[in-house]
Amino acid sequence: MQWFLSQHPQIHIHGQEPQLSWSIMLSWYDRLIEAGKWGKKSNHSNDVKDYSIPHYAGSDPERCKRIFARMAKDFLCGYGDESKPRWGIKCLWLCTNQENVNKIKSIWPDTKWIVCIRDPFLSFESQKNTFVKDQELDSWIKRWIGSARFIEKNEGFLFQIDKLSEDAPEIRKQAVNNLLENYIGEKPSIETETFIDSWKRVHRVKSDKERTYHLSDKRKDEMFNKFTDLKEYMTKLGY
Repeated sequence: MQWFLSQHPQIHIHGQEPQLSWSIMLSWYDRLIEAGKWGKKSNHSNDVKDYSIPHYAGSDPERCKRIFARMAKDFLCGYGDESKPRWGIKCLWLCTNQENVNKIKSIWPDTKWIVCIRDPFLSFESQKNTFVKDQELDSWIKRWIGSARFIEKNEGFLFQIDKLSEDAPEIRKQAVNNLLENYIGEKPSIETETFIDSWKRVHRVKSDKERTYHLSDKRKDEMFNKFTDLKEYMTKLGY
């Protein structure tokens, strides 16, 4: 999804590297707010009676919000094409953290949420076989359910990429053009059309023969018993 959207001449989506999480970025925002309040308070202290110190003038929360929003955009888009008016970031499990979601909505009220979901067990196996060998199943399933619950209760676009990976280009084109035109508000471009034509399936880091980890039916049943709404959400999403 990140690669596809970034092909568009109007859109830049920052990837996961360098590893700068939203929790870290939003801590900057919290620090700006905190410093603004402290600066204002310092000029009304008993120690400073006759004059104010410009360096500690303070900033109100709305100004802090504007400063942070500009800083975040300039920083993230600096890794790509800064001239593109629409920008975003690829971030795993962001929508499962309600505190971060609320802050992002307050800073950028026009944020568009695109939630990419795959079969939870197959995606977990893929993660174990490629990037994170010590990935823990319970936390993975909990966050997967959180993503499914988010798209059910919030305005957003659900994109089930695994259901399109083997489909004909015309079907993939219809799905992604729907995302562009009806949700993001951008017309498809020559670049995005080219990407769709060359997209064959979900990106694979390793070949099937190199993938040695597979979940047993017993482990899957354990997850169904532990997370009672897992089967409900999987059924709703057609898995």
